Amino acid sequence: MADGSRAGTGQSAGQGPGILDRIGRIVPARLQARPRQRRAARDLALLAGLTALSAPLLALLYHLLGFDAAGAVVLGGGAAMVAAPFALRAGLPLPLARDQFVGALYLLKVWLALHLGGIGAPTVSWFALCPMVALLLGGVRAGLAWGAIVVPTLAVLFAAGRHAGVLPLHPIDDAGLLQLAGALGLVVLASIVVALACAGGGVHADD
Repeated sequence: MADGSRAGTGQSAGQGPGILDRIGRIVPARLQARPRQRRAARDLALLAGLTALSAPLLALLYHLLGFDAAGAVVLGGGAAMVAAPFALRAGLPLPLARDQFVGALYLLKVWLALHLGGIGAPTVSWFALCPMVALLLGGVRAGLAWGAIVVPTLAVLFAAGRHAGVLPLHPIDDAGLLQLAGALGLVVLASIVVALACAGGGVHADD
């Protein structure tokens, strides 16, 4: 039983708290007694931390590709995502903090898609993270709700691309490099989301 309890919290014999336990310490006190919401808040904080690390790197990549406007939007969207767990700690309800994070990600991907070629943009596949993260943090209903937002968005991007002059001209010459970076980042983040879901015993309950 002792070994099982350590495994469930990311600890092993002779070791201190695991990374998830350390991050869990910043979860608001009002959620500490509710295991599912505590895990959701912990995972939100972890995803925000990953965003804080990755957003500057993406901004640098766009700078090297000559698209500084995209880098600025990435930093702005990343800041809104990073702020989500702090807003939660300040009193924002968990569903709203979750939607702040996912909504900022969604709007960021919409802007990038509109300026990088529409449905053929190298970043379009990242839309998959919106329902995935919502599912992890809020359960099936939240995941389906964000899926219902993303699907028509993709349809609109496809339709817009069929009409010349609707979307801005593609501003990046080396789209292959951006495609590679986007694919690698998506694989890493999707793997982390799945790992968090497995570590928490599945997706968190609906609100």
